[in-house]
This record gives sequence, C-alpha cells and structure tokens, in this order.
Amino acid sequence: MKKFTVLIIDNSGENSISLQEILVANDFEVKIAPTGQAGIQLLMNELVDLVFISAELPGIDGLTTCITIKSNPEFKGIPVIFIIEPGDLSAIKSIYETGSDDYILKPLVLSELLMKARIHIELKYSRKMAKNMNQMLEAKVAQRTFELEDSMQKLVQAKKELEILAIAKSEFLNLISHEIRTPLNGILGSLALIGRYNFSDEVTRYFSLLDTSVRRLEKFSYTILEASTLRIKGEKALLFVETDLLKVIKEAISECSEKFAEKGIQVNLQDKLAKPRIKVDPKYLLKGFVAVLDNAYKFSPDGEEIEIKVIEQSDDFLKITVADHGNGFSSGALNNIYDPLSNLEAHFDQNTGMGLHLAKLIVDAHSGFINVGNLKPAGAIVEILIPVRH
Repeated sequence: MKKFTVLIIDNSGENSISLQEILVANDFEVKIAPTGQAGIQLLMNELVDLVFISAELPGIDGLTTCITIKSNPEFKGIPVIFIIEPGDLSAIKSIYETGSDDYILKPLVLSELLMKARIHIELKYSRKMAKNMNQMLEAKVAQRTFELEDSMQKLVQAKKELEILAIAKSEFLNLISHEIRTPLNGILGSLALIGRYNFSDEVTRYFSLLDTSVRRLEKFSYTILEASTLRIKGEKALLFVETDLLKVIKEAISECSEKFAEKGIQVNLQDKLAKPRIKVDPKYLLKGFVAVLDNAYKFSPDGEEIEIKVIEQSDDFLKITVADHGNGFSSGALNNIYDPLSNLEAHFDQNTGMGLHLAKLIVDAHSGFINVGNLKPAGAIVEILIPVRH
C-alpha cells in the first residue's frame, strides 16, 4: 500500500523529532525542513501529501509560508496543519485566513495528531477523486454532446432528404395518376360512342366488361393518389369547416344508392344527435364513408340490410357504426385489414383492396379512431369515432 508523505516545517529540533517519530511509527514517510523557504523548495521537488508547519520560523514566518503554499496552484490541494503553542489561541483567526486547513496544540496528543493527519489526507484524495470523476464526466458529457449534435445534424439532413423524397413521390404520383387518367378518358369516351351502336350480345358483354375494368382502374388511380397525399401530409391535407355530419352520411348513402338498388339492399340510418354539426373536412370524410359503405355493399347478400347508427359517444366523440349481414371478416383479414390491397379474398373481382385503408387514413387525419369486427351470428361492423372539436 502507498505510504503517505508528510512534510514538517519546523526549526525546533525537539518538536520535529517527536512529530517525526510518531508519524514514522504509524507508517508515514516524513520530510523535514527547518525554514519556510526550505519547505517550499522541498515541495517543488517532492510529492507531499500533508504539511505540518510551525507558526514561528526563522526568516519567512509560518503564516507567510502557508500563504505562499496555498497561492501556488501546484501545492493548493496539499493540506496544511499549524503547530501552535497553547497560549497562542489568538493566532487561530490569522491561521485560517492564510488558507490553512487545521491546527494542533502543543504538547502533541498522539490520537489527535494521527486523526487529523488521516482526515485531511482522506479529504485531499476524496477531492482529487471527485475532481477526476468530474473531469471524466465532463469528458463523457462533451463526447455525448458531440455525438448528439452529430446525430442531430444527420437527422436534420435525413429529414431534408425525406422531405425532398416526399415531394418527389407526391409529384410522381400526381404525374402517374394524370398519365393513367388521360388515356382512360380517351377509352371511356370511345366506349361511350361505341355504345350507341348495336352489337351482338357477346360483343356487348365484352364492351361492358371493358367499361367496368376501365372505371375500376380510374377509381383506383384516384384512390391511390388520395391515400398517398394523406400519408405524406396527414392533417395538413384537410380543410376543416363546420359541417352537418348527417348530411355527409346521407350524401355517401346517395352515392352508393345505385349499387344498393342492384342487389336490393336497404339502408337503415338511425341517428341520435342533438348537435350534428362538427368541424371536419367534408370532402375527405365523404370519401371515407363511401369507402366503408362500398365495403359493406360488396360483402352483403342480395336483399339484406345495412344498418348505420350515429350517436354521441361522449362529450368528445361522435360514433358512427356501419353493420352488414354478410359472412364477416376472416381472421386473416382482421390481422391486416387496414393495409393496402390486404383484402385479397375478394380483390380480383370485387374491390380494389384500398377502401378501408383510405378510410383509416382519413379518420386518422381527423384525429379519430376506426375499428372493425364481426357480429354474431353473421356480419361485419365498422366503428368510426370522430372528435367533436378539432
């Protein structure tokens, strides 16, 4: 184990020898300097852990010597303990003003001397350890700060790149949608003109299939463009105005009425709203309701009923439920029902697979919630919660 080194600055041979014997007997290394100047010189050349100093010294006195030691940054951390006469207690104030750490009285008491020596050495090394620890922590903080700043710069750069990609993606989708719709309009116009002529039933059926496919492709181009816009912009894509929610739902029913009539489906709308007016984007909300009704229509048997209920769920939300009496959602469909093109069970001949995906994006942009599930014994239900206040 390390032996601590003690410097005794005292010109009294008897006191120095007595103090030296005590310290050496207790496993300290001892250095002796007869004058303050000699003591300072020794400190410059030796590593010292503690200094005992006599107030009375030839040449430079003990107080001046202590001030010199404490004013030197290299020695400042070394504890200094004064040795004073019992009748010289008036000097205690002056001793502490020099920056001294403590004092002991003559005659020296072994237990007091050793206790104070060990306490001040422990304090010195505790301060040193704390300082070193603080420096290590500061270095780590500086390193982490640099890493965080570097990460922040990379995130800012990545954000800029994502924004550029989002703009590019939006422009690309707009271009693709436009390029798809342009030839589709030509095809639809041509089909309308061809429809004026009389053809055989087989040819007419082919033209009808072609017309249906083209209209589905046109609808899909609009849907994918709107879904991409909502994914990129979210709420920023909406224009909130005070709207009669029931009017929007009835308009959605009206848009689907022709299809409902084809299968003999009846719509039962029940509302219990005291205040149906809320702030929403009526254009997008209409598309969301149409998508949900379209999904219910596709999976409802002929002649069945679709039930729509509108109630005040709480002071914060209005709830709209759309229930049909079809086979319901399969367990596989429920696991990824909101994913685009997820409903593969009927995708090829009945839907685009984007309806509930678009509806969820619209409801999410309104800070609402959408849930789907099955009814017993048969049927499916879609539940939509729209915030009362934007």
